[in-house]
Amino acid sequence: MSNGRKRVIVIGGGTGGLVLANRLPKDEFEVTVVDKQPYNYFLPWLLYIAFKGSRRSIRREIRDLIKPWVSFIQSGARLINLNDRYVELDNGKRLSYDYLVVATGAAVDYSKVPGLGRLIELYGDYHSNEDNAWRVWRTVNSINEGTLAFILAYERYRCPPSPLEGVLLAEELLRRRGVRDKVRVVYATSYPRPYPAEPMNEIVEPILKERGVETVTFFTLDHVDAEKGIAYSIEGEELKFNAAIVIPPHVGVNVKYNPDDVLDPDGFVLADNGTNRIKGFDDAFVIGDASALPVAKTGVTAHLQATVVAKILTGEDARNTGRTHCPFDMGYGLGTFVISDSKHGVVKYPPNRVNHFLKLTFAASYWSMLKYPELWDPLMEAYFDATSPERLIGVFR
Repeated sequence: MSNGRKRVIVIGGGTGGLVLANRLPKDEFEVTVVDKQPYNYFLPWLLYIAFKGSRRSIRREIRDLIKPWVSFIQSGARLINLNDRYVELDNGKRLSYDYLVVATGAAVDYSKVPGLGRLIELYGDYHSNEDNAWRVWRTVNSINEGTLAFILAYERYRCPPSPLEGVLLAEELLRRRGVRDKVRVVYATSYPRPYPAEPMNEIVEPILKERGVETVTFFTLDHVDAEKGIAYSIEGEELKFNAAIVIPPHVGVNVKYNPDDVLDPDGFVLADNGTNRIKGFDDAFVIGDASALPVAKTGVTAHLQATVVAKILTGEDARNTGRTHCPFDMGYGLGTFVISDSKHGVVKYPPNRVNHFLKLTFAASYWSMLKYPELWDPLMEAYFDATSPERLIGVFR
């Protein structure tokens, strides 16, 4: 304890990390956020750089987004020692804690697919950084004929609707450029249908067909040859392309843990589904994309999990509901949300213009939501209650 306050270290200044840090009362907790970057990035906006050419800034200083009483250390964490309750920074300094929250997010790993690194150099991706998103923008604006392929490389990636968002926004851009009739748009996925969850697929698949997007299912990407323009699947198929946008594999951020059996093979942290406590530890938690929990890797998930952990730390009885609420831009000013929870499957929620407006509104409010969760939480709770899966399933069947 420090001055009677519990020491909380939050590793990661992303969505979940900052919501949690800003929610903890200053008279009870001494909170320190650790991140190797000085910025918080609004990564979902990479989609609009890639397919709309947006020049809106996607980053803000972490120091500008935390409460005055929250400390920030710009450093990587090279060791998280759960047994001895300390975090070792890149410079060797050790920070002891009473409670630890891991919110390190996820990282892309091109090495999982041979040839993918070269493909990204040529055509970009919209799941890593701004430079690669701008490469996608140039790719879709330069192709005038042939095949533009979108390929899902791995079952773990940030934002479940994002692969198809890219497909649909690229199709819209090609049509606006007047070259749609000359460019074949193909989406390849390892799943048996375009969208993995069937109720949402009943919305998605007809739209893809209506817009002339071809779908290749059971295509598990094995390797790519960027120079030849061929993607090869484990099943033995070949997909030829003139340009290809691959949704890259995501893995846990490279940090050493003691004990190391709290990690799954991809480096994500194992945790209790209800409380987000790290496997085997009552004083350590993992939230957001860093966790191995079978929930959507989205900002909304991180926000909701951060709220639950904050309540637990302040003595409340709180548990995750498994709620997902993923915005889904379907192009041409239409949008929907992928909504579900642990008791209800995905809602068959049709797209409309209001939902697209709501997605953009959430984006505009993002940094305010991080810094002032005490103001936004009542509004978000009311909104999530009004759009609960239980309510919506009764309306949309």
